[in-house]
Amino acid sequence: MEVLFFGGSFNPPHLGHRHVIETISKSYPKALLYICPNFVSPFKEGGKEFRSNEIWELCLTEFEGFLSENVILWDEEIKKPNTSFTIDSLKTLRTLHPNSEISLVIGEDNLDSFEKWKSYLEILDIIKQIIVVRRVTPYPKEIFIPSYIPKSKVNLLPNPILPISSTEIREIFHGNLVTEFLLPKTKELALRFLNDKNKGGFE
Repeated sequence: MEVLFFGGSFNPPHLGHRHVIETISKSYPKALLYICPNFVSPFKEGGKEFRSNEIWELCLTEFEGFLSENVILWDEEIKKPNTSFTIDSLKTLRTLHPNSEISLVIGEDNLDSFEKWKSYLEILDIIKQIIVVRRVTPYPKEIFIPSYIPKSKVNLLPNPILPISSTEIREIFHGNLVTEFLLPKTKELALRFLNDKNKGGFE
């Protein structure tokens, strides 16, 4: 069985993440998809608006309709108080599924900066392929693939562009304009978490 790893900060989880999960589930219906939220990203170490347990609950709520035996919300990184690295999670997956091929699911923006990831060459050696889902370049225009990544290692899915990001959602949250990006239950939960901490909105 093929195993797919989809990591990120999910701060908060939103429509774009749901789109990735839905696209992957349709494109790889027999694969195991591990959705892995982190608490401390090597590229976003300045802190988060939500605690780790709150991010976990938000993901459970936002992705509720997708989770199954084949679509797994994995706590490998969210439970760590220190920085999480994809290479470590991939190695753990390899021990859990020693007879399976592992692929990495990322967005086009991450493809362009992949050399900044810890042990990126080792990642390329471990995985079967990089599956690019969240496009920035409109299909069918060609997406730039860095020269150090073999083109045979990259599968570019022709999904529509969804430019919304967690950063943009945090920026507009003050205006209460996120209904179309977060599911209603997720939005209600996020607002409750913020109110419990006596916050008027995202920092």
